[in-house]
Amino acid sequence: MTSESFIPDILVIGGAHIDRIGRSSARLEAGQSNPGILTRNVGGVAGNIARCLAKLNWAVALSTITGKDDDAELLRQQLLEARIDTSLLWSHASSRSASYTAIEDTDGSLVAAIADMGIYDSYPVDRIIDIMDVFPSPASIVADTNLPPSVLEMLAKSKAGHQLVVSAVSGPKANRARSILCDIDLLFCNEAEAAILADEYADLPALPEILMDAGVKSGIITKGNAGLTAWQDGKSWSLPAPPVKVKSSNGAGDTLTACVLHALLLKVPFEKALSYGMAGASLSLMSEQAVPDILNRVVLDACIADIPQS
Repeated sequence: MTSESFIPDILVIGGAHIDRIGRSSARLEAGQSNPGILTRNVGGVAGNIARCLAKLNWAVALSTITGKDDDAELLRQQLLEARIDTSLLWSHASSRSASYTAIEDTDGSLVAAIADMGIYDSYPVDRIIDIMDVFPSPASIVADTNLPPSVLEMLAKSKAGHQLVVSAVSGPKANRARSILCDIDLLFCNEAEAAILADEYADLPALPEILMDAGVKSGIITKGNAGLTAWQDGKSWSLPAPPVKVKSSNGAGDTLTACVLHALLLKVPFEKALSYGMAGASLSLMSEQAVPDILNRVVLDACIADIPQS
């Protein structure tokens, strides 16, 4: 568990692994050996959210499961360098750590990727009760849907007075949260993931109302260039996306999530927190890093002024 002197502001649970991103230095040619640059950094939805929150000066604890290999050591090292508590990382000796390997064209567009995430299905359900002991008072717990349904259900069952935030990872994994919709205090997803959770693919404008009726107390649905829609307490909002020159879309949704949570931790009203999220996503889109190097409270506050309002 975390040390007695460390009291986290927020706990993030889910996918955190090493991303290997190969970017071509010239227009990529299929079937050829292309010159470029390979980077290795912490990735995964939970990993990105945790790193963003740490950059925004919050005390963050991260829980995930790794193998006992070089990737696990690099993951732990980079998380510690980011000032993230790693005492809730579990290891599985007979499994390899999760990894994400992507090839990008010179403009940052994704050409192909391999996501090796099988180990997350081995996250131990019985650890959830132990983890709750870290938070003796109400706090925010962020879980992504890399976690298996059994773990998400245990989080929902054990959350007590904690706020449960869920971030959908992908369309195929969004359904893992279907059984706990009525226990989710704040949901982050894109439009495709929302359609899967709502089981509604034709009437997309109705997604917030359907998810509200399913019990999701508040949520944000990102829609790419079309901005986002959000709801809380029966009210809904739409926010357009600002025009930005995109260098890479990797991590933009995770940065949006972290920046909304940052605002809510500051007790900013939910509607205003949406602007924080959009500003964070813009910073990520304009950066080659999933978690922008320049992200901090001062830069984020300066960017909010450029965000169009609903």
